[in-house]
Formats: sequence, structure tokens, C-alpha cells
Amino acid sequence: MTILTNAEVFVDGELRKLDIALEEDKIRALGRDLEGDEHIDCSGKLILPGVIDVHVHARDLKQSHKEDWESLGRAASAGGVTTVFAMPNTDPPLETVERVRDYRRRAQAATINTKIYGAITEANYKDLDKLALHVDAFKLYLGETTGHLIVSDKKLHREIFKSVTHTEKILTVHAQRGGDPTDVTRHETDDIRYVLDLAAAYETKLHIAHVTTQRAVEAILEAKKSKLDVSFETCPHYLYFTAKDRESRGAWLKMNPPLATEEDREFLWWALAEGLIDIVATDHAPHTIEEKSVGYEKAPAGVPGVEFTLPLLFDAVSADKLSLKRLVEVCCTHPARRFGLPKGEIVVGHDADLVVIDPEREKTITREAVQSKCGWSPYEGLTLRGWPVLVLVRGIRRNPPCAAPGDGRRS
Repeated sequence: MTILTNAEVFVDGELRKLDIALEEDKIRALGRDLEGDEHIDCSGKLILPGVIDVHVHARDLKQSHKEDWESLGRAASAGGVTTVFAMPNTDPPLETVERVRDYRRRAQAATINTKIYGAITEANYKDLDKLALHVDAFKLYLGETTGHLIVSDKKLHREIFKSVTHTEKILTVHAQRGGDPTDVTRHETDDIRYVLDLAAAYETKLHIAHVTTQRAVEAILEAKKSKLDVSFETCPHYLYFTAKDRESRGAWLKMNPPLATEEDREFLWWALAEGLIDIVATDHAPHTIEEKSVGYEKAPAGVPGVEFTLPLLFDAVSADKLSLKRLVEVCCTHPARRFGLPKGEIVVGHDADLVVIDPEREKTITREAVQSKCGWSPYEGLTLRGWPVLVLVRGIRRNPPCAAPGDGRRS
């Protein structure tokens, strides 16, 4: 049995000085002065549940030059992410049982917990019961995205929601239509209301991806009052950047949906702190430096992010902009509960997915240190306080590249 000792552990909504006993892949005990075969001294550190990122693009297959499962796992571990949900707009897309099963085999290279979305298309929507046996959730694209999986026929939308409800799986929807960035931002609320109405009509378990604006958040919160089974996410890039940043940085901040206004960004931070946002997910969408260097119009949309969400949000905790409780809720507890995983909380019997953080460690994000295969980050140059120094996935140590628990606190 392995014992993590001398740390402050986030349990029941607060930090407590406890030891954690791990055996095989589970948390076996919480207490003081626990006995075990191996003790790991975590003095001066905090222990949180491992981060669960419900929105990543693992690429691989014909896009392995952008990212593959091995590099994604390395990047995720560097940022304290122990579980990812991989989107299905791969090349080729994950629209058949055979492709999903092959993708699961490939995912074993990641050395983290991997969950897989199934793509819904005009060709497979009648056979979702079969695909449901092999996927963890479904994804429907109503807007522009890498992979060209848009389903535009509104009659099919009704059939799709009905079919997904029958499978009892969660349906994650990219609701925002494409177009000029200003137009996408302006009609985001209408697009989201459209899918909220469909979910209400067919009693579908709905999750709305990458929400960017105040009006859209308010529309979802209003729908929740009617007991609609809906959750939603925003992403770190909508908390850190705006449309004005895109104007100055061009393709490096091109994404779908696009960045919104400063007012929307400020609202998202307020809503996050107030407990109104369910989940923070990265929409980790890696493209290479070469692909992003061809100008805004030709460059693909999307930015990498899986390895920096926890440091970005923990830095906000250090600056008293966000509570640690809220960070754990949106990155760990809520994703686990929404998608039915025995994770996201430090509880006896739960999976031993943990991240040890040095709250005093300061580090500047540099391109050279990026672990993602794409080789760059939109957050380059930011100096953040609070970094993972040890990650455990099902009890197995996955050390981030920055430090081990006993190392110095600054770099």
C-alpha cells in the first residue's frame, strides 16, 4: 500500500491535513499516520482529484502529425489531467463500431483514462443503439468544425435527439453555427435555444460545448429552471482572450466558436466564481505551427490547451479570483458526476486519480516546454503560480516534466 503523506488534501470541499492510502487502483483510506509499504512525502503540497477534461481532440489516425495518443497523454499528465473524453471528428471520423474499437486500442498509448465520443452523421443516426455499446457519449455537430461532420437537416435533428434519448447516453452538441466570427457570437444564443428546445421535446441528456457569451449562459440557466437535463462548459481561452486579441494575433487565436467580447469574458469569470458554470473543458484542438502560419483565412480553427487548464485556473485561485472549491467542482467533481465516473472526488473507494500541486511554484509557459505534439500554446509568455509536480492515474505515478514532489519550488 502506498501512502501520500504530509499534504493538505482537498476533501469535502476544503483542505485538510490527511494521509491518503492507495492500493492497486483505488483510494483505500484517508486519515492521519497511515501505515503502508511506501510513503511519498508531499510536504508543502496540495492534493486534488485528477482533472477530467470532457472535450479534447486526440487527432491520431491520419492526423497524427498534429497529435497522437502518446503525446496527448504526456501533455495531459503535465497539466494534472487524468481523464479525457476524445471527440469523434477524426480522420476518418468515429462513426462506426469498427473505428471506435480501433481508436480505443490506440488510446492505450496515452497512459491516462480515455473516454470516446461517437460521431452522429446522416448515415448512422438510425443505428445509434449499436454504436452506443462502444462509446461513452455522442457528439452532434450543428456548426463548422474540423472534419466536416455538420448535420444541417432539421428533420434529422429531431430524429437524432429521439434516438440518443433511447440509448440513455449524453448528447454533447456543438450548437454554434459557422460564419463570420461576429455573426457566430451574435447568434450563439439562438443556436443554443434551438438545441435546448429539442432536448426538452425528447427528454435528451444534453451537454452544450464551448459556450462563449453571457446571453447564452443566461439562456441555459433559464432552461435549467424547468428541470431540463442539461449541462454546459466553457473553455480557458474564452476566459483569457477576446475578439480584440484575435485581431492582433490572427490565426493563433482562430477557433470555433470564436472569441467573444471583453464583456462576455468578464461575465464568464463572474459566472465561474459564482457557481453558474458546470464544467471547464479545454476543447484541446491541436494544429501544427506550420498549419497555423498560413494566415487567418487558410489556417485551421482550434488551439491546444489540455496541459495548461489546471495551472491557469490555479493561478486564478492564487490571485483570489476563483476559489479552490470552484476549481475542483468545474474541473473534477462536476465532470465525473455528469458522465457517471467514480472519480472527481477524494473519497475512499474512488479511483486513485490524483494530482499533487506545489502552490508556490512559479513557471513561465514557453514553447520549448510544450508537451503537445503540435509544439505551441496560445498561453506562451504567461507566468503562473501553482503547478502539478506529481500525477497519479489509477494509482500509477505519471510525473509531469516540471518536477517531483521534493524538488525546488521555483523555476
